[in-house]
Amino acid sequence: MIIGVDIDNVIADTEKELRRLLFEQRGLNLTREDIKSYTLENIAGMSREDLAYIMDLFNNGEIFLGLEVIEGAKETLERLRENKHDIVLVTSRPKKVEALTVKWLSRNMIPYNGLHFASGTKLNGISYDLFLEDQDNFAYEIAENGTFVLLFDAPWNRHVEHVNINRVFSWHDVDRFCFPPCALGS
Repeated sequence: MIIGVDIDNVIADTEKELRRLLFEQRGLNLTREDIKSYTLENIAGMSREDLAYIMDLFNNGEIFLGLEVIEGAKETLERLRENKHDIVLVTSRPKKVEALTVKWLSRNMIPYNGLHFASGTKLNGISYDLFLEDQDNFAYEIAENGTFVLLFDAPWNRHVEHVNINRVFSWHDVDRFCFPPCALGS
């Protein structure tokens, strides 16, 4: 079975670091619930220039190396690999951070079989059996393509519904979905 897995806000706690940057750089003390858009649009007090600056800081520094692994991610991915599933990481990060991404994955011993950097779509010619995602538009696109999606609940994706999308709240939910009694099998 081929399982596509997003990195940011699925394996890596990216949103927490972005909120820290927003506070540090712009004095915005936001909670997770304040972020209603994956792209951070429409945050009170943020201009397009502010947003571009924050994203440049995030994408140009070694901030990626300090991201925390979301609880349960590594262990569940290890179990999936042990059960002969192929783990393909698919990220919308800019290609220029590929080396830092690979270094972070290695440093945190995240198991995977492939890594793809997507631009505009995460449908990259691979026939996924399951996809783990948090971004609203990608989840919907993948579901529309016939792949079952486990959507990590977040304020920016609560409007998304599709017959091929099942909302999860943690890696514990993913683990329960994937392992006996297992809906996927081995």
